[in-house]
Amino acid sequence: MKKFAPASISLRGLILIFVFLAVIATLCNSLFVAYEVQRDALITSALKANRAYAFKVASGIDEFLRSVHERLSYSSEVLGRHFNDPKVFKDEVRRMQAQDSELNSVMVIDAAGKALQLYPEQPAIVGTTLVSDEIQEALKAQRPLVSRAYETVTGNLIVFISQPVRSPSGEYLGLIGASIFIKQRGVLHTLIASHALLDGTYAFVTDDNRRLLYHWDEHRIGDVLPFSPTVDAALLGERGTMEADNYRGIAMLAGYARVERANWAVVTQQPRDQALAPLATLMRNMLVNIIAPGLIGLVLILLGATLITRPLRQLANSATQLSAPEATERLGSINAWYAEAAAIRSALLNSVQLLQQKLGRLRRAAESDALTGLANRRAMDEGLRALDQSGQHYCALALDIDRFKRVNDTYGHDVGDLVLKQVASIIQEHSRAEDLACRAGGEEFTLLLPGISLATAGEVAERIRVAIATAVFEQIESLTISIGVACRSDETPTPETILKHADELLYQAKQTGRNRVVVQTLAVNAIE
Repeated sequence: MKKFAPASISLRGLILIFVFLAVIATLCNSLFVAYEVQRDALITSALKANRAYAFKVASGIDEFLRSVHERLSYSSEVLGRHFNDPKVFKDEVRRMQAQDSELNSVMVIDAAGKALQLYPEQPAIVGTTLVSDEIQEALKAQRPLVSRAYETVTGNLIVFISQPVRSPSGEYLGLIGASIFIKQRGVLHTLIASHALLDGTYAFVTDDNRRLLYHWDEHRIGDVLPFSPTVDAALLGERGTMEADNYRGIAMLAGYARVERANWAVVTQQPRDQALAPLATLMRNMLVNIIAPGLIGLVLILLGATLITRPLRQLANSATQLSAPEATERLGSINAWYAEAAAIRSALLNSVQLLQQKLGRLRRAAESDALTGLANRRAMDEGLRALDQSGQHYCALALDIDRFKRVNDTYGHDVGDLVLKQVASIIQEHSRAEDLACRAGGEEFTLLLPGISLATAGEVAERIRVAIATAVFEQIESLTISIGVACRSDETPTPETILKHADELLYQAKQTGRNRVVVQTLAVNAIE
């Protein structure tokens, strides 16, 4: 009996490799899942915190503006009753400004836009008609209003909060308004600083023109943002969260809310990388905690694999020496302590010869076509491989029964099978002992002709074509076949190229009328 060299890796090694790969895959999957879960948790937490912070700031600004409008409303009622009394104007604007230090100035304007009183006093403005768009808009609206940020004639960037003044009879007399200087540290700084900021989180506020009213970088206050999806969403009245890049292309986790009374946007955001900074520490701690139990598990698996594979290893060693006289004794001495090993030992003791016989029959069956008895594609591939390795010249015939589908459709598949057997028999009859006739599949056949010239191969093909065309087939009237012939050459140096070229020539035979042979360099027409 032929002895085979043992495999380079043992079953124990395979078990350990697969277990190790499984452990690594499980570990990687666990780390990946943990990473994804922790990352999503950190992102969700940051987004929720930023949304809550933005809402608090927006609510605080809204409450401040409401409070200012209430105080202005009280003053407007006083002025409405004494609109022709300059002393009342002066006392009221002084009182308003003194009552709320966040208001940088307080002004009374009549319905025509003329400044009647201003505190702190600026004589150059009192008595003049104010023509700024924001003042004119407040006069036209005749309702409580918060203007967009704009620059005054004195160069200050302000927001103007106004309240209409009406007489006791309801006549519109003008307005009283308070200015907040945006670039001075004031109410927005106070409101935003009153809430705790997370590490790296900052807030900014814009009006509905995207002009910055507050920003941690005070040099940017007054700039107009070219674009901002978070600001746009807030100005549409939404309160929510968003992952978006800032103007520098840095990924941010943002929360946003709208200041309803002024139509301002409040955005709080944190760099995404900074929010995820704790993730590296979490993953490192998790990995450290997994290493020790993992090593203990691997040691236990190594011991178990050794115990399980020992009888199998002994059986494998004995299987290489089954022809030795002491083979039976050696197999009987193996401690096959579990069922699978015992079954293998029993099979080796009782069925080796039967197995060899069965394997031989299976091999022969595996290389033959069950219907025709010709070689199958597997045997054809082995034959081509042998011819290619030997460097021998050979030709290949690609044969295909013409209109075979019509036979099956007209007479049935049983008749079709009989036709295939008869065609295979004709091909075999016109083959030499050293030729290899194969059924490539369906109604397609291949004939390999070693040591034969192209002209001779064409003659063989023509004899097969004539034999089939003149043969008598039971239950069908007649049958023809088309054949393509190709040989090994510089243009077709490999089995693949030879078969491909033979198939192309077969296709050419089909296209030019069927029942004919087409050779690489010449075509032998069928005898009509």
